[in-house]
Amino acid sequence: MTARAMPSPEGSDQHPAVAGYDVIADAFEAARKVKPWELAYFSGLAERLAPGDHLLDCGCGNGHAGLAALVEAGLSITALDGSAGMLRHFRRRYPGIATIRCDMLAHDPAEPFDAIIAWDSFFHLTHDEQARMIRHFAAWLRPGGLLLFTSGPGHSTIDDAMFGTRFAYASYSDAAYREMLGANGLSILASDFDEPHAAIHKVWLAQKE
Repeated sequence: MTARAMPSPEGSDQHPAVAGYDVIADAFEAARKVKPWELAYFSGLAERLAPGDHLLDCGCGNGHAGLAALVEAGLSITALDGSAGMLRHFRRRYPGIATIRCDMLAHDPAEPFDAIIAWDSFFHLTHDEQARMIRHFAAWLRPGGLLLFTSGPGHSTIDDAMFGTRFAYASYSDAAYREMLGANGLSILASDFDEPHAAIHKVWLAQKE
């Protein structure tokens, strides 16, 4: 989920994705299913980090099951999201994690992070917002810091529905993400499709130089 509760820097109203997730938060939670193939990406990230490292879960939603591996690794985690409804479920699932309700595009952290996750949140941003957010991610990471995010399979803008509520999704092409990440000093460590028997959900791991 995109973490967008406050007005954007341009002064627009609440992001449609946040408003949508507030509407469907309880239905989303009730239908929650763990996708076991996703868990390895979180445990793999945990293996690259040290106890006490500071991680930002950017667009944390109701709390990915994989986050448990990062908690167990002793990381200092901050979770950011714009939806009050989704954060309510997140706080019940992970009561020991500090949470912030705000717009990820407007967030201004006081200190850099050792890692940032934007799992199934970043793709609710428009193309222009994604480009801006990659610049933010690069600025927020320490040298050597890690970025884990998900995208679609290619350049697209999609309008779809969850539980009767409309949501928009956007993705750049593989080449465009590589160009933007590189231009912001982020080296790609891995990029692959994680869905079994499908090539629709791409996972990226990058590191700040």
